[in-house]
Amino acid sequence: MTLRNLTQYGPIEKTPMEINTDKKSVLKILHIGVHNSANLNAGDTLLFPIVRKLFDSLLGPFDWELKQAWEELTLSEVERVNAKFDGIVLGGGGLILSNQEGSDISNSGWQWNSTVKAVQSIEIPLIVFAIGYNRFRNQSDFSAVFSQHINNVIAKSSFFGLRNYGSISKLSDYVKTHNIKRQFCPTTVLWQLYPEFRKLAKEHDKLNVKNLAVNIAFDRSHLRFKGEMDEILIRISCAMKKAQTRGWKIVVVSHKTLDRGVESYLDSEKVDYDSVDLTEAGPNEIMRFYSQTDFVVGMRGHSQMIPFGLLRPIMSIISHDKMKYFLDDINRREWGVEINSHKIVEEIDSFLDDLEKNREVLRESIKDAQEFVWEETLSNMQEIGFKNFGIKSIKSEINGVDNE
Repeated sequence: MTLRNLTQYGPIEKTPMEINTDKKSVLKILHIGVHNSANLNAGDTLLFPIVRKLFDSLLGPFDWELKQAWEELTLSEVERVNAKFDGIVLGGGGLILSNQEGSDISNSGWQWNSTVKAVQSIEIPLIVFAIGYNRFRNQSDFSAVFSQHINNVIAKSSFFGLRNYGSISKLSDYVKTHNIKRQFCPTTVLWQLYPEFRKLAKEHDKLNVKNLAVNIAFDRSHLRFKGEMDEILIRISCAMKKAQTRGWKIVVVSHKTLDRGVESYLDSEKVDYDSVDLTEAGPNEIMRFYSQTDFVVGMRGHSQMIPFGLLRPIMSIISHDKMKYFLDDINRREWGVEINSHKIVEEIDSFLDDLEKNREVLRESIKDAQEFVWEETLSNMQEIGFKNFGIKSIKSEINGVDNE
């Protein structure tokens, strides 16, 4: 092995299922999601607290109670929620998926475990926020109940937001109405929400170093690699070797421990690398790591969106259409390469060449794209606040930043 250092975190610090503020007069919200890293995925470990951070920063603070999306929402619980809560936030995350380990999709066909009758019984505002259509390429279709359930969710929702236009287009095959908004994943606006990590990223940039983080996803490998795993991973490893010869420090970053499977391929190409396993890292550790990267090559959606949210350059290896959807929406399709491309080495090397020669130009391009995401998020949050809670204006100038 050519591994130099392995960094692992954990155990995950659990978030209380009731998060109370000091003010008794604040609104009470039920947050339905995948909490406390129930699926042991670093992206989701960070995402769900960020949803609450966004709502609290712009519209709150709120009094939150958490509920796992995989735990059934029963009719008796809906009765309690209607009586005790001021609203429900469902999301974000790639919840429109039928084969997540640990979930029961018999009631709905997707990740929200609720019957059609339970959804119809909701009487308070339901805000579906930044969820994604996560069906893989060539994956089997949803069960028959899915269309009925998702149509009822959309009809009941005061705001139904998908995180990219590609998801909206795909979902249109199943729904009768198009009352759907785009709402980017809130991990894409970390720059505005977390001044401490914005500061850390700026301080790191002054060092002018060359840290390259690479993430390769190994879940559902038969759908991602389509029988060409060895050939694809050898090409990616060759790209990392070439980056190393350019003076880049290679860091394998795993959102799930199984992502470390790329290490044996790097070893075969004699790539010298560090390994950082974020599987059981907390939100702050995840943001701290990505704040100190200079370029991220990623296959997972959140290995793309988290560094983007911290204004880090990214190159997406597209094994799932959601990666392409995000790049299309920010008009940066050149920041991605298809997984089966025979030009992965050349594509990554070309990006590095441009980054080394025009680092400030690229940073400005990232800032422009991220400002677009932030402005759209502000618009959606303004609508959510007024329509559901009577909040006339949002706190848009939070943390003293206007994408400075």
